[in-house]
Amino acid sequence: MGLNMKYFSIKSILYNFFIITLFNISVFAGTTGKVVGQVVDATNGEPLPGVNILIENTMLGAATDVDGTFLILGVPPGIYTVRAEMIGYNDYVVNNLRISADKTTRVNFKLQQTSLELGETIEVTAERPLVKKDLTSTESSVGSDVIENLPVENFSDVVNLQAGVVDGHFRGGRLGEVTYLIDGVPVNDVYSGSYALEVENNSIQELTVISGTFNAEYGQAMSGVVNVVTKEGTQHYRGNITLYGGD
Repeated sequence: MGLNMKYFSIKSILYNFFIITLFNISVFAGTTGKVVGQVVDATNGEPLPGVNILIENTMLGAATDVDGTFLILGVPPGIYTVRAEMIGYNDYVVNNLRISADKTTRVNFKLQQTSLELGETIEVTAERPLVKKDLTSTESSVGSDVIENLPVENFSDVVNLQAGVVDGHFRGGRLGEVTYLIDGVPVNDVYSGSYALEVENNSIQELTVISGTFNAEYGQAMSGVVNVVTKEGTQHYRGNITLYGGD
């Protein structure tokens, strides 16, 4: 009897621990994107396996499989240059490729055969598609290059410039119905429902505003979602000074 009661007690503790752990798991928003594509021979269209795909100025890259396809995960949002390299073929470089958080960016390469002595690099400029096939909500993304040119003082001003947002109200909703995330972590104030932490504009890599039909990962939002992805450190020191003048 004592052994059965002890076994039942241990089983109950493990069960309760599992339930508590399950209900305390939080699903955070995505803070990185991914790059997918295929590499083929420009002459016959055959897929090329073993091609090195490199994102310049980063440690990210991949190699194509037997079907010539590749996948690079965990890419911070921003504008990059992607290079495809293989012995016996010209290097192929795609410039100004914009990668957004929680989105898939597709880029394909067509390599031309060449001799080792006369290797050349083919450069193209990436074009932003008019229709995003993996976008299922009303969303607008603002990169750091755009924020630098806006006459705003804080990130809330950037949010208010987006369609459907007026003074922090999304499509007529209340202030407490918006979920604010920084690098995927919710930062809403428990009392007011507004954001409890503000990020300097110079530290923002990408700001995403979602104003309708959220995915399941945004369970706490009712009117809108603001996802801020901050910049990562580099090996070089840099800074800037902003001056405002008036009457």
